[in-house]
This record gives sequence, structure tokens and C-alpha cells, in this order.
Amino acid sequence: MATHILNQGHYQADIMTILTQPEHFKKLSLVFFTLVILLLTLDVPNVLAANNDKEYKAVTTSDTNIDLGELEFALTPLTKDELTVEVDAWLDILKARATIVSEAEILVSQKQKKILAAQEISDISAESAILLDKSKNDKAAAKELKEDLDEIKSLAQDIKHKKADKAVDELSKTPESLNALAKKADQYSDKMQKRRALLIKNLTQLREQKNDALERFLLVLTSWESKGGDGAELHLYANALSGTNVDLTDSDAAWLTMKGWLLSQDGGLRWLANIIKFILALTLVYILSRTAGKITDAALNRNSNLSTLLKLFIKVSVRRVILIIGFIVSLTLIEINVAPVLALIGAAGLVVGLALQGTLSNFASGMLILIYRPFDVGDIIEIDGVTGTVHSMTLLSTSIKTFDNQHLVVPNNNIWGTTIVNVTGSRTRRVDLVFGIGYGDDMVKAEKAMLDVVNRHELVLDNPAPVVKVNELADSSVNFVCRPWVKTEDYLDVYWDITRQVKEEFDKQGVSIPFPQRDIHVHQVAEVNEK
Repeated sequence: MATHILNQGHYQADIMTILTQPEHFKKLSLVFFTLVILLLTLDVPNVLAANNDKEYKAVTTSDTNIDLGELEFALTPLTKDELTVEVDAWLDILKARATIVSEAEILVSQKQKKILAAQEISDISAESAILLDKSKNDKAAAKELKEDLDEIKSLAQDIKHKKADKAVDELSKTPESLNALAKKADQYSDKMQKRRALLIKNLTQLREQKNDALERFLLVLTSWESKGGDGAELHLYANALSGTNVDLTDSDAAWLTMKGWLLSQDGGLRWLANIIKFILALTLVYILSRTAGKITDAALNRNSNLSTLLKLFIKVSVRRVILIIGFIVSLTLIEINVAPVLALIGAAGLVVGLALQGTLSNFASGMLILIYRPFDVGDIIEIDGVTGTVHSMTLLSTSIKTFDNQHLVVPNNNIWGTTIVNVTGSRTRRVDLVFGIGYGDDMVKAEKAMLDVVNRHELVLDNPAPVVKVNELADSSVNFVCRPWVKTEDYLDVYWDITRQVKEEFDKQGVSIPFPQRDIHVHQVAEVNEK
């Protein structure tokens, strides 16, 4: 005992020595941490193996009515393998609910058959009660009565109801018993109709539950496909379950089904709310586009360097872009997935571009016309021998109204590919007039007369100054050019006024305006030869 105590004290002394000496303490710490690291290293594979051996279980199916947004968030961090488990779990739920719906639809169909059989029993029983008296003396009536009774028994077997079978077995060939059977058949028919109506009402709720599961299943399936899963066959299965089977030959069932769908939260009421939202959204988008168009128009009008065509194009483009984007966004309110639509438009863009090369060429020419502004709305232009006023322009064509009020629509590609003469492209324009006088007239008087007419006209501009000069010695006349400058919009008025006034002034001054003439000299060849 004493020895043990001494040894224990010796050990304590050794420990105290190690702890008090730094070099021994460092060695001990190093050994301790090395052992810990070795233990952890040896244990990590076991931990990983334990985690790998643990089978993943579906977590999103714990609440089958989970919100779609929450479900989407819950699916985001899951891997492909984990999503595979989620897809299988939701598929089982969907399949179970679809099976319940199918069984309920079968029951509805069976109830309808029983109702029809009971109604037929009632009708035949009433008819047999009438034939009963005739059958005593009429063999044909007796034969018909027998056939009716046999049919009643057959229909009773179709109903598969104990009371119906018992009533037929206890049937005696008396009018009272037949009428009683008809009454019982009517009561049975009414009872079946009530049960069937209740079953159809419940069937509507079952269909809603199936559709809810289908919606969530498709969301999980889409998430799984985004991470590498192949869900082509599952999509086909989902599409097969997406519809509602309605027997249109059964008017009662069809009406009850339609009524139930219209009044259901996930059916008619949901679509009614979506349609109202869609209409309101379109109205808001339309108002927004009009407002944006007005704001754009006001902003563009402050810049006088832009052409009217370009201003109109920008304003219309802003409105249409807002309308198109707003319409696409509004489609989501009626639960239409716009992603496939946009993908289809993108895929069809190349095909449409190849098919509409000429149209795209006109489009490009229209853009160049808008950018470089060779003319504007209201300008008088001449293109390929056609002269008229630019009435309007689109990205594909330009509308020109001729002076005789003809309406021409010219493709923009034809306009951009030829010479464009803009008659009214400048603010001022020179009027070119030519007047001829006779060789015997006074040129100074004629020139002064033309200058007086030009200077008196109020629409002729002082700067640049008008020009009146002798320009040509023609065959029959001495031709003067008269070139006053006017504002572009006054061109025709000045042209017509000066032409008339110069003629009147020449008449006053005794200046003639000769017409082309030819002098013919006749030579008598015979007399000349004699001389």
C-alpha cells in the first residue's frame, strides 16, 4: 500500500515535471494532437460511408398541398439523384389520385346504367298493367305482356339490387302489383340520381386534387430535367392525365361536371379571376403604351433635327414594343408558359428570314431612309419618273400622292436603289422661265419689262437677286432667261403669275413673242437656165 502511494506520488512528480518544463510540454502536445488527427482521419471514411449508406427520402411530399413557390425553392438545392426520388414520390401520389378519379368515374357510369334500368322497369311495368286486361282475350297482348315481364326480370338483374330482385320475384300478374313495381322503380331511380349527383360533386373535388398533384409533379419534373433528367415519357403520362373525361351523351353528368368545375376554386373561379387579371393587365399596358407614346412624341418634338418620319417611327416603335412585351407578360396571368413560345419564335426566325428576304430588304432600306433622311412627309419628290408628295412611310413601303391625286405605294428598296430628287428639300427655290422675242424687237425694252414684272411681284425674294439675261439666239426668236428666287412653297404661284404678267407687259410694250416659222424660197430653175 505504501509502495503504491509512493509510486503514485512519483508519477505525479513526473507529470508536474513535464508540465513545468516547456520542452517536455511541447513534445507532449505534439504527440497528443498527432493522435487526435490520426483518430479523425481514420474515422472520416466511416462517417462518409455512413452518410452514403443513408438512403435519401422524399421531403417535398410531406405536405401535398405545398405552395408552388415554396416547392420551387425547396427543389433548387437538390441534386439529380435526389430529384429522381422526389419525382417518383410525386408520381406515386399522382397515380393514386388518378386511380381514385377513375374508380369514381366508373361508379358514376354504373349508377347511370342502374337509373336507366329502373326508369325502364317503371315504364314497362306501367305498360304491362295496361296490357294485363287485354291479354285475357288477346293472344298478341298476352305475348307482349310475357315479353315485358321477362324484360323486367332481366333489368332487375342488371340493377343488382336485392330489393329489386325480391320485388320482381314476388310480382303477381295483377295491375296493382305492376303499378307498385313501377312506383318502387321510380323511387329507386330518384334515390340513385341523388347518390349519383353527390358522387359527381365529390368527383369534381377529386379531380381538383388530382390536378393539384399534377401541377406539382410537373414542377418537380421540370426541375429534374433542368439537372439532366430525361422526362419525355413522364410528360406523355402527365399529358394523358391533364384532361377531364366528360360523357356528352349523359347530359345530367355533363352539366353537373361543368357546373362543379365552374364553381370550383381551381376551375372556373380560378380562370375567371385569371381572365379578369389578363384583361386589366392588357388595359393597363394599352394605357401605358399610349402615355409612353405621347411622352416620346413630346421629347422628340423638342429636337428639330429629326425628320417627321423618324419621329413617327420612334413613337410607334415605343408603343408597339410596350404592347408586345406587355402582352407576353400578361399571358402568364392566364397560366400560359411563354418560354416555349419565345423559343419557337427564335427558332422560326431563321426560316422566316430566308422566306422573306425581299421584305427584309425593304425593311433595311426603310431604316436607311429614316437615318439619312433624303425626304420627309410632305416633301415633293421625283423617283423613277414619278413625281408626287410623300404622304406616309412604313418600314416596308412609302406612300406617294401624285398631283392628279393618284395614290402610289413604292417599296422602300426601289426608292433607296435609285436617284431621289427632293424638289422641296430646300427652303428656297429658283423659278426658271424662258421668254422669246422677235429679232426686230427692242431687247432693252423687253429686258426692262421682265425686270419690272419680277420686281413688282410680292413673293419674289430680293436675295438672291433675280436674273434676266439674253440666253440664246434661236431660229425664230431671241430667248431670255428669267430666274427669280422664291420660297419653295410659293414656286408654282410665282411661276404662273410671272408667265401671265410678262405676256401682258409685252403686249403693252409692243414686244412680240414669235412662234417658230420657216421661210421657203422658190427658185425658177428653167428661167435661170434660159438666161
